[in-house]
Amino acid sequence: MPFHFSPQKNRLFNILKRFSAKQGTENAISTSSFRENLTIWYNRPKNIAPDYFKVKQANVVQKLIEPALIKNGLSYDIKTYRTDNGISTWRFTNKDINNKNLIDTPLLLVHGYLSSSMHYYKVLPDLLKNHKAVYMIDLPGHGATKYNHNLVYPDVEPARALDFKIYNSGKNFKLQHQLDNSSYKTMFSEIRETFFNEMIDGWLKQQHLKKINLVAHSYGGFFSFHYWLKRPEVVNKLVLLSPLGVEKNIWSINNIVLCNQEYDIDKDPLSWTYLPDRKAPKFLLEYQWKLFMKMGPFGVKLLKNFFQRRFRNDDKLFQQYSFENIYMQSNTNLELSTILFNTFFTNYLTSYDPILDYGDALEKRKDDIKILYGQYDWMDKRCATEFMNNAIISNAGHNLNLDNAKDTNTEILSFLKLKQ
Repeated sequence: MPFHFSPQKNRLFNILKRFSAKQGTENAISTSSFRENLTIWYNRPKNIAPDYFKVKQANVVQKLIEPALIKNGLSYDIKTYRTDNGISTWRFTNKDINNKNLIDTPLLLVHGYLSSSMHYYKVLPDLLKNHKAVYMIDLPGHGATKYNHNLVYPDVEPARALDFKIYNSGKNFKLQHQLDNSSYKTMFSEIRETFFNEMIDGWLKQQHLKKINLVAHSYGGFFSFHYWLKRPEVVNKLVLLSPLGVEKNIWSINNIVLCNQEYDIDKDPLSWTYLPDRKAPKFLLEYQWKLFMKMGPFGVKLLKNFFQRRFRNDDKLFQQYSFENIYMQSNTNLELSTILFNTFFTNYLTSYDPILDYGDALEKRKDDIKILYGQYDWMDKRCATEFMNNAIISNAGHNLNLDNAKDTNTEILSFLKLKQ
């Protein structure tokens, strides 16, 4: 059952707050001594209860989101709960029933990789000012979600034949063993269906919603795009914020690549032989969270420093929350996220099933989708030209909704308000 969140009095919130105090990490990001970092590392539970993160999120809502809602002069209602399948949800309702300019279609915000619903804390107030209802969820493996369904892999996993040989200083490549394209397509489709599509279907059913608008960032944008493809009757409009997996690339399972045939590598993200210059070490993607845990207190310090620098223009409370949202997350959830990321994306941070491979669908529904990139985005923003509705947000990077919330909201709302 949903519980009504009130900053003045909420029994469950107070109980959970006492629970969190026992964990000894209330001010984790503010500590910097070796002893304090050692204590955080040593006392970290392997599988902490999801309610711990619900408390942390409630703190962000109370101290960062609600003051902005009040400043905007909004009359609002906030509820937070988990659905039957364990999806942590925040529902914000605009109570200005006399405002005829509010967007009727409910808005769902989907976050990116190793993030959470709180990633939208800056844009939420203005979005709610223009909507009757805005929802934020935590994806499986993230935030305060306790997903109650197992991820289903196909009975027969395709043989890993993605063994491209890249040579001649990165100018050429060839496929050394023929790729089993059809099996890969089946695997990706079935995993997306169980991890994301059926999860959203169940979530919608419990909210009694039949149609929504979607705004999705990065990793969440990739899965939201494929949901938009599969459920056109459900998603009215989709806004992608610097989505992962847009560029065409040599690793795509949709390419027809001849075995041992030499091909020239292209630096154009619209070309199927594209290979970006960015590249993450394979061991880093394979082990991810385990590396930071193995580093002990130095891993704690490294992550804290990262979030302090990356979100230096954000409230310290959000910096603290972002650190804890990853470092204190359960081993089970972190491993699920790692597996999913490495299943769908390469160490060049491209997708095995890229968005631009679905050009026919993009053309057919070009009025229903918009893409936004940041001016300093590490994603290849040249892809924006393939979308009729696109914009580059100035003074922003990959996290454009944090770096420049005002302009990001302007672009989102101008699109959602367009009449079909």
